Amino acid sequence: MAVKSKNKDEGSYRTISTTLDLEPQDPQAQAAAPAPAVPEVHHEEEDQLALEQRLYEESLKVLDEGQVLTGVIVAKYQDELLVDIGGKSEGILPFRELSLAIEPKELKVGDTLEVMIHRIDDQDGQLYLSERRARALKTWEKVIEAHDNDEVIEATVTQVVKGGVLVDLGMRGFVPASQIRRQPVGNLDELVGKKLRLKVIDLDHKRHRVVLSQRQVLEEELNAKKQELLGTLQVGQIREGVVVRLAEFGAFVDLGGIDGLIHNSELSYARIKHPSEVVKIGDTVSVEVMKFDPEAKKVSLSLKHALPDPWVEHADKLWEGNKLVAQVVKVTPNYLLVEIVPGVLAMVPKGEFDASVQYSPGQEVEVTLLTINHGTRRITGSIQHVADVAPEEFDQIPLEDGFGPIGTELQQTV
Repeated sequence: MAVKSKNKDEGSYRTISTTLDLEPQDPQAQAAAPAPAVPEVHHEEEDQLALEQRLYEESLKVLDEGQVLTGVIVAKYQDELLVDIGGKSEGILPFRELSLAIEPKELKVGDTLEVMIHRIDDQDGQLYLSERRARALKTWEKVIEAHDNDEVIEATVTQVVKGGVLVDLGMRGFVPASQIRRQPVGNLDELVGKKLRLKVIDLDHKRHRVVLSQRQVLEEELNAKKQELLGTLQVGQIREGVVVRLAEFGAFVDLGGIDGLIHNSELSYARIKHPSEVVKIGDTVSVEVMKFDPEAKKVSLSLKHALPDPWVEHADKLWEGNKLVAQVVKVTPNYLLVEIVPGVLAMVPKGEFDASVQYSPGQEVEVTLLTINHGTRRITGSIQHVADVAPEEFDQIPLEDGFGPIGTELQQTV
């Protein structure tokens, strides 16, 4: 039985009927009527729980072998460290997995380290870490960058091996013995602990192996110095250099990128048989640039021009008629060459010495000075004065004997 409201409004009627549920309602009226209001439910408490759950899950990083992470040392033991990398448990870092750049005794709790997850135990999920592997991976990226950009990197020699040395780049690198210096290296053991400036010349991406060269760095620097020197070098300049090599005919001097030759005739005013009589390897000398070929990069130098001029130094002895004890330096059938004072030669022509006497280089003889030409710097003398010397005899003496105007001696270029 339906309960009717005094109000004829169907909505009110339906509401009363629905509430009382005394008899079935009219289907058409039910369809036309609006749905009852659903009470609003607040989920603030549920949202807070979900947020906390999400933050907790995010705090537990998804860790896998090969990952590189920054961790904090939380404990230090006799041969290993315990490092927090944000996982469910701390990772173990054995001292053997530290790189050579880190001293275990210097590490303390609270220090941060960049480590790689080296291994995860399948049974208990224990993490095993490696600092040296993380450093090697990071270094490998730097090595590739240095190779691509042709950059110089520094590394310390750690060990001598067959054919060269190993260096510590943060990873291991190999420098062949032929790539250490421009000249051959004697004892490689002397390099251990020393730093080398290197360029990458070969990479093995699969095995993470790198081959380096210091020789390439040195040669590039030397070429740069040569170009700089070529732009400033001029004939007549006085330059300082270092004697780097001796040969039978002269000494080679490094001017700072270019080697120049001092011929024996330019090493001293006195006659010498070998440059070792005047200089030795490693000597620093002041030399004059005599000749310079910029295209061939060849330089002829003179050391004696920086020395006192014997014609000036011994001017008080160089007068006609003076008798001096001289030393024979060369013997020929037509003349003798004698050194009357250091750096000054005199010619004793045939007829002014006894041809029956056997003279030899180094022998001391008494010479009387017959003629002196200060302009051409030529002197004639006599061991036994018999006749005047004809002027044309001067021209019979080869200049390579060193008898002639100063600076006219034979020049041998580089």
